[in-house]
Amino acid sequence: MKAPSTRTIVTALLVVVIPLGVLLASQIGTDRGAGELVGKPVPSFDLPVLDGGGARLSNVDLEGTTYLLNFWNDWCVPCRQEHPSLVEFHESHADDPNVRLIGIVRDENSLDDIREYVEREGVAWTVLLDPDGSAKVGFRTTGQPETFAVGPDGIVRDVHLGPATFVLLESMAAAAAAGVSS
Repeated sequence: MKAPSTRTIVTALLVVVIPLGVLLASQIGTDRGAGELVGKPVPSFDLPVLDGGGARLSNVDLEGTTYLLNFWNDWCVPCRQEHPSLVEFHESHADDPNVRLIGIVRDENSLDDIREYVEREGVAWTVLLDPDGSAKVGFRTTGQPETFAVGPDGIVRDVHLGPATFVLLESMAAAAAAGVSS
């Protein structure tokens, strides 16, 4: 049997590569995830507060407030890397009633593990649970950590996927408070 010629190999590769290239190029700038929420009203949520004795927190409760929603989990390594930045952000705004940090546990593992993490790491901000996954679906999350900046007007102003730094969190909150979308 004769080996395929160079021309045959190149032609076969072009038949595969060109359509694939066209497909990928057509997807540039078409974010089908959380980024589509920027400039739009925050998705509705009404979630239980971890160890809140039945208390719940909703987007309606937060109207008029600038807030960062941070989707995370206790077993998530990038979430753990991000944690010191969240602590610093929370501490820098602890006395500011107009800015809040709220964690939403995505894909919760076990409540005991989450409670243990919150206690061990000194999580002082509000932690919400998403037992039915409605928030992660509504916010179109693809993993964790993911952070959403919401302005006092209830509009999502920025979205960040992956661990955020303190400087980035500050920037997101300031822009959201000013009504500026990324």
